[in-house]
Amino acid sequence: MTAYRPEGDFLSPPVSLTVTPAAPEAGKTVTLTATLTNSTRIELRGTVLYLAVDNTGKPDNLGTLTPGRSVTRTWRTRLADDAEGRAVFTAHALFDVDSHASDCTRATSSVLLPYRSLPKAFDNAGISTEDALTVANIDGSNSSLSAEALASVGLTPGATVTYDGVPFTWPDTQPGSQDNVISSGQTVLLSGSGSRLSFLGTSTWGEGKGEGKVVYADGTEQVFSVAVPDWYGANSSAAVVLPYRHISTGRDDNPVSLFTFGVDLAAGKELRSVVLPKVSDGIQADAPALHIFALTITASN
Repeated sequence: MTAYRPEGDFLSPPVSLTVTPAAPEAGKTVTLTATLTNSTRIELRGTVLYLAVDNTGKPDNLGTLTPGRSVTRTWRTRLADDAEGRAVFTAHALFDVDSHASDCTRATSSVLLPYRSLPKAFDNAGISTEDALTVANIDGSNSSLSAEALASVGLTPGATVTYDGVPFTWPDTQPGSQDNVISSGQTVLLSGSGSRLSFLGTSTWGEGKGEGKVVYADGTEQVFSVAVPDWYGANSSAAVVLPYRHISTGRDDNPVSLFTFGVDLAAGKELRSVVLPKVSDGIQADAPALHIFALTITASN
């Protein structure tokens, strides 16, 4: 049995990881910078530092790190042309603490790339059926829109509907699939031009309030604000009212509302992207969240 060595009883040494630029785009190069510091009282021998993107790593042999020593390494990597959404980067260090034992430490960092379309950004399942009530959770308390109630007002998968003169395409998804995006500051790429950018959605657990941003092809930006009412009840400002919703125990015969909202666009300018309003970082009971099911660019007259 190996004798106990109190000097080898330590917290893992810290490793930090930064990614620049902080808001990269697909097809562009990012720089990863990792720093490993030996905060222990012993030498870290045979140290190897891995910098990884999407589980593909590049090792760097650091050798022996004496107590108090820090080592920084950088790595440049090109993101895929079709990359979108969250990209996760990892710095992972392995080292020997004596002739019979090794240890490791790691850090992760991530960036959120623009989504190529709104459906690509969908991250919440909000629609369920009468015979599968728990496959969706739109509000953090296992409530959901009813597929049957949606169908009764023409909102079937892939259907085109018009509210306030604006056509929308309802998500072409099946109940239990991700069918809406929780508006959290994601960037969605756009193209073309028009007079207005309109959204179809609703808010849970109170009014969904926040600021978004339209980005034009010439680099100019236009900030806009939204304040979308809560879904519960037949709201007089709603685009469409559903007769009931689903809860985990069955059908709740109280109506729920969907709304249209948006921003008037600069005349004649080509669009590049929209940054969705920052309302929440997800869903949880008692916290407002804004759900977006569709968007439309209304053409200029």
